[in-house]
Amino acid sequence: MQNRQLFNKVITGSTAVLLALTLAACGHHDAVTTSSSSSSVRSAKTTSNGSKAYRSANKLIRNENYQAAYNRLNSVDNRSTQEDNLATDLQNYMSARDSYKSGDYATASATLKEQKSTSPAMRDAYSDLQDKVSKAQKESATSSQAISKSSSSKTSASQSSTDQTNDDVVVEFANKMGFSGDKGYQIVQTGKSGNTYKFEVRRSNDDNTVANLVGIYQYNSQSGAVTKLS
Repeated sequence: MQNRQLFNKVITGSTAVLLALTLAACGHHDAVTTSSSSSSVRSAKTTSNGSKAYRSANKLIRNENYQAAYNRLNSVDNRSTQEDNLATDLQNYMSARDSYKSGDYATASATLKEQKSTSPAMRDAYSDLQDKVSKAQKESATSSQAISKSSSSKTSASQSSTDQTNDDVVVEFANKMGFSGDKGYQIVQTGKSGNTYKFEVRRSNDDNTVANLVGIYQYNSQSGAVTKLS
């Protein structure tokens, strides 16, 4: 009888211990499940916020509100790669746009690097700005060439006018002094200061083998005054 009572006590104690262990395991499982569920909820919430920011940013880009789109993406914690790439594209775009507006077309073109995101709105914005930059570069190059040609033409015309004026002065001086070419005279301009010219006059002998120095003269084309220097 005593043995049976002892056996029942052992069985009862074992059952209690087993029940306690089972309840503890269930409690641990519930805690793990609750923690995992909370983590999943937070992750889903973060993903949802990022997706909303991405969609909002694309709408703002379509409306050409690029800074607002950039700010919207930056308002999200733990952004996805998709959002990071779009933010980078926006930053490059706005930098290139500023360079374009300031006339620095080379920098603008270089800043419009290959698009990192897959956003169609960003792709269209990149393409549109690149077209504007390319057009501005061509117009700038054409304008520079036109200015260069115009400057060159003016220089040539000015030189031609000066040469013609100098030739006229030589003729005036020769006629005044009687130094005509058919008499073997040669007149070389050696200097000029304002309206005052310096000429070296030589005359060839009969067989044109020697050109002897006749003299060096100073001639004022305005007053017609002639001074023999040597």
